[in-house]
Amino acid sequence: MRRILGSAVLAGCLAVAGCAGDRLAGRSTITACMDPREAHSADIHRNLAALRRAPICYRRQEVHEGGYHWVFHVLEHTKAPNGPFWVLPHDSENAAFDAGVHALLTYGGGLLAVDAGGHRAFFGQDPNRNFSSSRAESRLCGSPRPAPVYTQAILAHYRDGKRKGRGPYLALHNNGDGHNGNGGDGNISLYRNGPNLTHWPGAATGNRALQDEDNLIFMAGTRPVSADPAARRRITALNRAGLSVIYKQVTPGNFDCSLSDYVARHQLGEYYNIEAQHGARDTQIEMLDRLMAVLGIRPLRDRSNANPFLDR
Repeated sequence: MRRILGSAVLAGCLAVAGCAGDRLAGRSTITACMDPREAHSADIHRNLAALRRAPICYRRQEVHEGGYHWVFHVLEHTKAPNGPFWVLPHDSENAAFDAGVHALLTYGGGLLAVDAGGHRAFFGQDPNRNFSSSRAESRLCGSPRPAPVYTQAILAHYRDGKRKGRGPYLALHNNGDGHNGNGGDGNISLYRNGPNLTHWPGAATGNRALQDEDNLIFMAGTRPVSADPAARRRITALNRAGLSVIYKQVTPGNFDCSLSDYVARHQLGEYYNIEAQHGARDTQIEMLDRLMAVLGIRPLRDRSNANPFLDR
C-alpha cells in the first residue's frame, strides 16, 4: 500500500489483495516468474497438487487505476506458452477456476484470475463490467469512468508474442441455478430471453448435464448471426458437439462493458465464454474439452500437428 491507513482498514484491504481507496492511477506492473506456492490465492493453493506436476510460472500483476488497486493472478505453462489463454473475472467461481487449471495443464497457454477476496465484485465494481477505453465508451454502460489500463492489461495476455497467431478470446464463468425470471437465482440461462439474444440448444449426447439451461457457451458479435456465416458455422459445430449456445448481438444500446462486449465492439477476434452452474466442475471441464475439439486445439499429449486455430 502507498499510503498510511488505519489498522482495521489496512487489514480489510490486504484481505482482498488491494484497496479501492488507493489513488495511484494509470499503471500496471507484473512480477517475474515465481513458484505457484508463493501466490496469495486460495484458488491456486487448492490446485497446488496438480500444478506441481507441470512447468508452471506464476506471476502477480497489479493495476492501479481510477481509485482501484487490482490484483491479477497469472499462471502460464512454460513449455507450451502458445496454448489458449483464459480470463476468469469473478473470484467467487471455484468450478471455473478448477476448469481453468485443467485447461492450462491439458492444452498449455495460461490463465488470468482477478482477485476480489473470494467475492464476485471488488469494492462494488464487477470486474467483468470494467472493460472500456474511453469516457464515451464507459458512458454507454453507465460507468462513471473508463478503465483503459485495466482493459489493456488483461487483453495484452491474449496477444502475448509467445502465443502464436490470433487465438480465441476465452473466458470461464459460473452462475446460479436457473434465472430470476423463472424462479431461479442466476442471471444467464439458455431459456432467458432478451433483446439481441439468440439461443441454440446443443444436440443430445447422453450427458444430461450438457442440456441443463445453465451450462452453455456464450458468444458475441456486432452482427446478427444471419449476417455472419462464420459465427453460424461455429454455432452449428458447437451444437453438434452437444454444446448449447447463446449469441449476443452487441450494439451501442446494449454495450455493458463486459469482456465479451468489448471484444465484439472492437472486433478483436472470436470470443467464447464457458458458462456452467456453480459447483459443476466436471461438466465445465467436459464442455471445455468439447469446445477445444471444435476449435481444433489439441491436448499437449497430441501435438503431432500444429493447432490450426492458434497458428493461423
